[in-house]
Amino acid sequence: MNSPHPDALLVALVLCPGVYSRNRFYAMYSDPEILAVRRRAAMIRSIVGELAHSDLLRRGKLLSIERGAIQGRTTLTYVVASLGLRRTTTLSPLELTLVQYAIERRIGVIEGLDGGDQARERIELVLRGLSPDIADSARKAFENDLFDDETDESVFQDAQHEQ
Repeated sequence: MNSPHPDALLVALVLCPGVYSRNRFYAMYSDPEILAVRRRAAMIRSIVGELAHSDLLRRGKLLSIERGAIQGRTTLTYVVASLGLRRTTTLSPLELTLVQYAIERRIGVIEGLDGGDQARERIELVLRGLSPDIADSARKAFENDLFDDETDESVFQDAQHEQ
């Protein structure tokens, strides 16, 4: 099986991570570029989880969004007071779109993170880069709103390695 386009894989791993599980696609995850995509997806899922947490006491508060001139990257800063956490990260345009879209699906629009209809259109366009073997099931999962509030344990494992 051919590996999907890295951007398409990023979208799939953020919105419906079970579609490309490491156990079923072990050979694909031996590629360092694909491993980097998996780590970025875990980081994005953790940002979404913190900014859109169902418990208002554990929900993060957005402090700033600074759109940079370098390759359209955006610096996002937020705090989760109950955890004593302050996080600043730089996101690519696609990563920012994923954060906007996933948060909007969970809790609605956060001021400063409104992706609008363009976010969904961009995500659907990127999903076309999935390999034909999996594209249909990923799109169905995407349409069925499989991005849920359950914690993906791999997020915590990968987040430790990113530091």
